[in-house]
Amino acid sequence: MSGLVLKNVNKIYPGGQQSVKDFSLEIRDREFLILVGPAGCGKSALLRMIGGLDEISSGSLFIDGKDMTDADPKDRNIAMLFKNSVLYPGMTVEDNLSFALRMGKMAQEEIDRRIREISGYLKLSDILDKKPEELTGEETYRALLGRAMMRRPGILLLDSTIADLEESLQKVMRKEFKDIHKKMDMTVIYVTDNQETALALGTRMVVMNEGSICQDGTPEELAAHPANCFVGGVVGRSPMNFFLMKVFSEGGRIGLQGASGRMLVPEAVGAVLENNGYVGKEVITGVRAEDVCLSRASEDGQDGHFSARFQSMTGDGTMLRFQAEDADGICQAEGRTDFRENEKIYLFVDAEKIYLFDKDTEKNIL
Repeated sequence: MSGLVLKNVNKIYPGGQQSVKDFSLEIRDREFLILVGPAGCGKSALLRMIGGLDEISSGSLFIDGKDMTDADPKDRNIAMLFKNSVLYPGMTVEDNLSFALRMGKMAQEEIDRRIREISGYLKLSDILDKKPEELTGEETYRALLGRAMMRRPGILLLDSTIADLEESLQKVMRKEFKDIHKKMDMTVIYVTDNQETALALGTRMVVMNEGSICQDGTPEELAAHPANCFVGGVVGRSPMNFFLMKVFSEGGRIGLQGASGRMLVPEAVGAVLENNGYVGKEVITGVRAEDVCLSRASEDGQDGHFSARFQSMTGDGTMLRFQAEDADGICQAEGRTDFRENEKIYLFVDAEKIYLFDKDTEKNIL
């Protein structure tokens, strides 16, 4: 069993580049934690420091209450699997699984028992005699994961490990990850920039940007209540569109006016805007693609309806890209594939489903 605590951790490379900034986080024993964020946000650097591959520039790392900041990787009871990890060439899958344990002088009986156990979890029994060049991509990945798990680590670090698999295989592995985590007595920290992987696997998600934590919570909490525009754009099953709109007051109601349409907001939302001095000011309005509906009739000027121009369909045909007067956006296609480029379309936005962010700070107003 292994819990982990990071206190004010920084990573500064020679030359002054800082990839992790004053990072503090407690990861509970047996937790499945997702670290998510764009490329270069510091998540992989953080993982390497936890594993002991890179030194911590300043700050502290505790595992099970013990200060392991300067401990050797072999003393941390951690296994790591990275996207570029490879099997040992010339060895069978079984030899790959057992190599580190044999080098550590573990009894052969225990090694055999672990091979049977891990092979059962990861469906490796039929390929134990194969060598790396004989394996499919999925088999290679299962073997790599099995090799990491053979040591029975207290903490398993995974860095974008299924990113190169076909989407259908990624779906299979996401489900198996969850099953394996339930069976194995370990803490898992998984780094990814893939939304489907993050939302499918994590019971807790930490969003990173520029080396720092933006928000920490369950995937559902972060999607429903993003702390700022960045989190809103990163977390969620569909992309979030952002539009700059001006807050107005009319007939005792509060609304939002954009370049291509307007909407009245719910009274509770209007009260927040009015009480915090936003009337007459611009705010960033966020709305997810799934909450932008096509209006098939011309309803220009009606509350919640916005005019736009069709641009293109997404590759899978489930979304369409549009251009409003104030911004580009994306919404569900609802089966419509007969639009012509630059054709005028009409969109409806439900005011109950919008997000509002401060124009200057980009923090969630609500």
